[in-house]
This record gives sequence, structure tokens and C-alpha cells, in this order.
Amino acid sequence: MGIDHYATDAAFGFQPYGDVLRAQLYAVQTAPTIYIFHNDIVVHGGTSVSTPIGYLPIIEDGSVPDSDPFILGSVLEVFDEDMMPVAYIAPAEAGNSTIAGYVLVADHPEQLFIAQEDGDSNAIDLAEAGNNCDLIAGTLCAGNTNTGIVKMELDSTSASTTAALQFKLIRPHEDDTPADDTYHYARWIVKANEHFYHDVVGLGI
Repeated sequence: MGIDHYATDAAFGFQPYGDVLRAQLYAVQTAPTIYIFHNDIVVHGGTSVSTPIGYLPIIEDGSVPDSDPFILGSVLEVFDEDMMPVAYIAPAEAGNSTIAGYVLVADHPEQLFIAQEDGDSNAIDLAEAGNNCDLIAGTLCAGNTNTGIVKMELDSTSASTTAALQFKLIRPHEDDTPADDTYHYARWIVKANEHFYHDVVGLGI
């Protein structure tokens, strides 16, 4: 029985769980539509651009990543166009007129993450471990501008055997009680199911 450390909604995005298996730099194009925060799940932008440190692939910056199948991973660090650490990159940030900055992303296809479910309508049941689930990002990938942490969560109502969902539900955190319809918000250990570098078909239970 868990002790419900997360019996209240305290979203923190998708934090790497265990060792970081790989981390690579990606560029954020100038004037993004969305915020870029730490622990943000980002997806591939489909091209590369020239930056002061060489050509780099970009992340998608035109829309929130809800349901997007081209997941790269979670943002570990955020930098401005001069490679100086910043808390976040805001929408419409001009940067150097080509890029608004850079992000260091934990992008290994086998990387584990921990994230909180949103508890919207229903909690994720223990029996749904092994199934798949989408994320929910909120308006423009909103986050805490003081801490630099995004407010992304797992979309609890999406949890199912459907293959075309973004994350595999591995197991609940050992300190949390899953499927508590009074408190919701359990933390789950997850892995990208629809990863840009390695898609994995969902397990049907």
C-alpha cells in the first residue's frame, strides 16, 4: 500500500527515472509558439538548422505535443542563443533571429521517466500497467516561470490498450496508490511508446 505522497496535483513534467541513458542537443527555432521548460516532453521538428555551434535538429515549436507520435524525450537543460542556462524559453523569443536557444534532451528510446497522472475524470488503474497513455501539456506547454519546470502530466482518461498512444505505463511509483479516485495524481514510471528513434507497439491486456 502506497502512502500517497502525491495525493494533490503537483505536476512536474516528465523527469528521467534512473540513469540518463543518453542526452543530445537540439535547437529551438526563433519565435516559438509554445513555451520550452525543464522536464518538457519534446518532439522532433522534422528538419535541422544552422546554429553557431553547427547544424542541429530542431524540436517542434508550433503546437503542444499532445498525441504527437515523434517523441524525442524530456528536456534536461534549457539554454539561450548564447548557450547560457535559462529557466525557460518563452513564446515569440527572438534569440539571434534564427534560433531562440537550445535544449539538452534525454532522448534514448529506452529512457524511463516518472510523471504524474492528471486524474481528470478517472485515475489510472493498477490493471492498466503495461498499457499505453498520452500526455497532456496544457495551454502552450505552460509551466512555472520561477522554477522553470513544466506542468505536463499523463492524460489518465487516455490509458488503454491502443497501440497509437505516446507512453507505455510501466508501473506506479512505490510510494503512491494508483486508481485512488478520491485523490488521483499517482506518479507512474513510463517509457516512450511512440519514440522518434524507435516505435514500440502497445501491449494489449
